[in-house]
Amino acid sequence: HFTGGPVSKEGEVVWHNYRCLHEVKQNTVLKTPEEAMDNLKNILQTKTLKATCTELIYGETETEKFCCVCDIPLDDLTFHQEYYGDYAVGFNSNKIHKNFHPVLYFEPHLAKILNIEASMKDIQAESEEQLFEMIGIHKGNPLINFLKLTHFDPDYEDSFYGEREWRCLKDFHFDYGDVEAIIVPKQQVNEINDYIKSLGYQNITVLSWDFIENI
Repeated sequence: HFTGGPVSKEGEVVWHNYRCLHEVKQNTVLKTPEEAMDNLKNILQTKTLKATCTELIYGETETEKFCCVCDIPLDDLTFHQEYYGDYAVGFNSNKIHKNFHPVLYFEPHLAKILNIEASMKDIQAESEEQLFEMIGIHKGNPLINFLKLTHFDPDYEDSFYGEREWRCLKDFHFDYGDVEAIIVPKQQVNEINDYIKSLGYQNITVLSWDFIENI
């Protein structure tokens, strides 16, 4: 779970408007390092990830509030860092699997779903909504809470698929032993080490981005 962003430049809800990482990067800014570090410390102190995020699926169809984590291979963390900042906490996978559900990624463009030729891709939004209703994507279906519309593209930034997101529809409460690792900039490794020791955490791996980039 990354704690450093993004925040909309226009004050809008970030996850109501964008369908890939590139769009997020274009229209948002990351939280400041101070804000990201404060968020990380607050999560560790309260032992809680708060369910405050929502996503707009289409029209007025919106998810319930959730908190989320991402199942990202170590080799891909630096890609994620570019869009979510330099501060993160990693949890025990068994704890996550007992409390979170994986997200289903879905192509939002009707033309791509139906494999329509380029000349016919000016499909109206109403038609897309009709398709969603037909296949059961509507307000009354609880599965929309675990649905994310995005493009499927081999380029990491032209999709959300690489995040491998998991969601929990309530505040996630964890114990000291559920935290496996913390990632911060190299110059703040000692600071966060001292902080977690003051809270009673033990045997937590603290990594710097320098280490991750060079393994």
